[in-house]
Amino acid sequence: MARIESSLQVLTPVREVFGFMSIAENHARFIPNMAEFKQISNGPFGQVGTTMRGVLSYFGIVKIEVPYEIIEVEPDQSLAMKGKMGPVQFKDGYVLSPAGQGTQINFWLELNPTGWSVLLKPIAGLIGRIHAHETLANLKRELNGIK
Repeated sequence: MARIESSLQVLTPVREVFGFMSIAENHARFIPNMAEFKQISNGPFGQVGTTMRGVLSYFGIVKIEVPYEIIEVEPDQSLAMKGKMGPVQFKDGYVLSPAGQGTQINFWLELNPTGWSVLLKPIAGLIGRIHAHETLANLKRELNGIK
């Protein structure tokens, strides 16, 4: 699957953006439909190898558990994870760079459908682009709220 990318600028400094993203529970505040996001491994959040458990909730009825693992961290620069949602494996991440008084946030997503989910490949790109847009819009809303 091709890499999907989306970006936006926020008026929040890079250090504050990264600080917000370095708290595991904050991810439930901006990942679309994420009802719960908790670290399950020992040690501080934000290190390669840290594992989390997310729970997606659709209409309050359908709950999907999503395991995550941090695969890349560069303090104040980037954070990337891999995960699995049913038969779909994915990697996603955030690359931060200064933009005036604020931050340019570049979000990327790679979806890898396996098994029966390969039938969804024709619409996976659209779903990924919608997810990327909603993730960044939610993140911007949350960052505006911490000022």
